[in-house]
Amino acid sequence: MALSPALLSCRGELASLIQAFDWAATPLGPTEQWPVSLKTILNVVLDSNHPMFVWWGPDLIQFYNDAYRKTLGPERHPSALGQPGRECWEEIWPIIGPQIESIMAGGPPTWNEDQLVPVTRNGTREDAWWTYGYSPIRDAMGVRGVLVVCNDVTKEHLATDELKRVNERLAEEILRRRHEADRLKVLFQQAPGFMCVLRGPQHVFEFANNAYMRLVGHREILGRQVRDAIPEADAQGFCKLLDEVFATGQPYFANEVPILLQLGSGSALTQLFIDFIYQPIVESDGSISGIFVEGSDITEKKHAQDALRVSQGRLEEGMLAVRMVVWDWKLASGELSFSGNASEIFSADLERVARPWELLHPEDQSVMKNACEEAIAERGKFQVVVRIIHPQNGGIFWSDVRGKIIVDEAGQALAIRGIALDVTERKRAEEKLQEADRRKDEFLAMLAHELRNPLAPIRAAAQLLKIDTVDEQRLRQASEIIGRQVEHITSLVDDLLDVARVTRGQVSLEKHPVDIRSLISDAVEQAGTAIESRGHRLVLPQATESFQVLGDRKRLVQVIVNLLDNAAKYTPEGGNIVVHLDAHREQLMLVVQDDGIGIEQELLPRVFELFAQARRSADRSQGGLGIGLSLVKSLVESHGGSVTADSKGTGTGTKFTVLLPRYIEPQAPALQNEDVAISSPGKALRIMIVDDNQDAALMLSMLLQAAGHETVIEHNPYRALERAPLELPDVCLLDIGLPDMDGNELARRLRSIQALAQTVLIAITGYSQYEDRKNSLEAGFNHYLVKPVNVEELVALLAELRT
Repeated sequence: MALSPALLSCRGELASLIQAFDWAATPLGPTEQWPVSLKTILNVVLDSNHPMFVWWGPDLIQFYNDAYRKTLGPERHPSALGQPGRECWEEIWPIIGPQIESIMAGGPPTWNEDQLVPVTRNGTREDAWWTYGYSPIRDAMGVRGVLVVCNDVTKEHLATDELKRVNERLAEEILRRRHEADRLKVLFQQAPGFMCVLRGPQHVFEFANNAYMRLVGHREILGRQVRDAIPEADAQGFCKLLDEVFATGQPYFANEVPILLQLGSGSALTQLFIDFIYQPIVESDGSISGIFVEGSDITEKKHAQDALRVSQGRLEEGMLAVRMVVWDWKLASGELSFSGNASEIFSADLERVARPWELLHPEDQSVMKNACEEAIAERGKFQVVVRIIHPQNGGIFWSDVRGKIIVDEAGQALAIRGIALDVTERKRAEEKLQEADRRKDEFLAMLAHELRNPLAPIRAAAQLLKIDTVDEQRLRQASEIIGRQVEHITSLVDDLLDVARVTRGQVSLEKHPVDIRSLISDAVEQAGTAIESRGHRLVLPQATESFQVLGDRKRLVQVIVNLLDNAAKYTPEGGNIVVHLDAHREQLMLVVQDDGIGIEQELLPRVFELFAQARRSADRSQGGLGIGLSLVKSLVESHGGSVTADSKGTGTGTKFTVLLPRYIEPQAPALQNEDVAISSPGKALRIMIVDDNQDAALMLSMLLQAAGHETVIEHNPYRALERAPLELPDVCLLDIGLPDMDGNELARRLRSIQALAQTVLIAITGYSQYEDRKNSLEAGFNHYLVKPVNVEELVALLAELRT
């Protein structure tokens, strides 16, 4: 007889009764066979605090919840559970049956308000009024049952009837007291609210008290029609309301109604706010003879309320601006409530959290507990900064919690009222400042260390100069070393003074063609002492070919020195440092690899940041890196290159890879009269040039035609995409910075065309970064040329394709 696990979680008498009921004896059968739709709707009904009822199946087997049970008498509860509806409700079936049968037949839902449906309960049949609705319960098999949501509104109905009778008696009382008009007028005159009596369908003023006269500016109104006496009121629709009350005999109530009135002869209209009642005066024969008007001038109250709302609005905006929540904690009940902005400040509905204090971080719960207990004991205040765990996503946010103890007349603590400020951003800023301060301290230590590096060869040379037996050649070498190292110290100081400028890429470079082998040699000379002093084995590249880059010699040497110096410092004595050099058509790759302490994984993503250093021991034999690698990154990128660091973690060594654009010396022209040697033997290639710069595309086309090739030009990438399958070019020269569709996307789409599978794609671009080149090659380009294109290099490349 077990129901679904979800239904088992429902609490209440009816849930228990349903669990215990022998459903196998009913048309529904065992609960294991019940459809999901029935179980689902029962979960909803049993969990609801609103009276709800379910009829299920052709026999209309009935279920109801605890809230509905209260509307039943002992005659039906609990015997009504599981019974067919027609039998249980036979006495009222003529009222409710047609609606139920219509819905079971597929008809629309129904809604009934204040409907008389007599019921028998507590041993007697009584009139009862209900507001209820019948809705179909559908699943894949169609309408399976009827859901009833209802309210017993008998009390409200009877109260309404009583109110009608009261109004009738009131009208009779007003009629009776007409004979006491003089006495009532005195009373009315003394009333703080305004009053007047209007007679006949034209609403002629018969009486008006002093408050009413003040309201209308003490004008002459008695014996006059409202339309004539107060024409501005007529223009604002008040006379129309009077006409409706007189015609229908129904009173009219209104609150906070604005009205423009002339308070003095010839004065401008003044806006007032009033609450008022138009009560029809009913004679003994039922006819309406006039209207009694009563009300209050609430202008000052309205202005005060508006001012209060503005003030509250400003307060709420201020609380949002400073991210502050107000809270109250009732000590006796433990009830904790928050101001309305809590969900917006903390992105969580704390009112729905059963035990909000449990959201405190476990390490901070005792802090809060002790602060509260101490404040209660001293009847004082407290302030703590704690971490709160977000109830939905588990995230951490910081809160500055302040509270004040509220006591009763006897001095007993009743509650704690306080505020909670979201200080997450402040705490994060503090943590960043602390981290920056730590990195700054380590950076300063690193500066001293960096400045000592060039002093090592200077000291060695100085010691050599003290030896009397040193020959002239060694003296000259020592002198040269001292000079170079002094220059290096000077350059280091200059670099340190404008480090901010360097890291922003604003350092000026004096670029010239330079052999990278000589750069390595100079760098080894500067870093050699540190390497030798720790007994490292240094393996250098054995390249015989000249590999040139276009760069600033001093800065590139500084790059390599920093990499070697880091390898020496963070490799235990007797370690291995390998410098590898590799050349590609357009790039040079310099690798400095060691088998040292490696880089922690959490530091690796920011190893090139300024001041980014890990913890290191007192002898500085371990730890992270500082300004050196930051300068390396900035200087390499200023040369159009890139640098990456790779380490598998502590104790696994580190590899730094520097990629620099390769510089190829221009060859002497092969033709006289300064003609460019662009012709080459072999078959002519059909080349499509795609560039939105028309002049650039035309000049490139003319050069390629002079070299014996056929060319077609397109300036729009979409036109190129349409034309390429028709032209079937051997080669496509594509500009990367095309409008609407960049060259990389054009290359991808060309590669997707089967007929162009053998077409060679060459990128022509002004972007020279490694990542740009990588993205283009991944997009499908075979080659990558940087503007301005070296014509000889392009012609040579095409010559290879012609053979």
